[in-house]
Amino acid sequence: MNYAPHMTLARYEDIDPTLLVAGLEVFKGVRPITLVFDRIRVFDTEPLVLWLNPLADSELLDIQARLHSLVGEQHGDPHYRPEFWRPHCTIASSVLSKHRLAAKAFADEPLESFPMTFDVADALERPPVTQIDSRKLS
Repeated sequence: MNYAPHMTLARYEDIDPTLLVAGLEVFKGVRPITLVFDRIRVFDTEPLVLWLNPLADSELLDIQARLHSLVGEQHGDPHYRPEFWRPHCTIASSVLSKHRLAAKAFADEPLESFPMTFDVADALERPPVTQIDSRKLS
């Protein structure tokens, strides 16, 4: 992806970039967010996706809901709407079919919990990943 580890809070198709920039306002006054990840999981799709599972975090869920309220759910991918969204940090987005079983076995292995702090919110376009605007969390 050529992009640092991140949490995708929303995904939109054919949306005016100014709406994405406006959506960054939900991060005004938000401090850096530290999430604790406790296991690797899969989205069993084609291609398979490996992701890190964060422990529940009410602040993150609230920010995501406010973002959708501000930008409008009608513009978003249904999988990213607040009632369906699964917080995750993607670590492999296109696992080849020949590696599918090995990737699933990897995801079943225990993972020692670890924290990761997120201190920037970006509005992006893709593909390729291109930053439209950014907000530093303070």
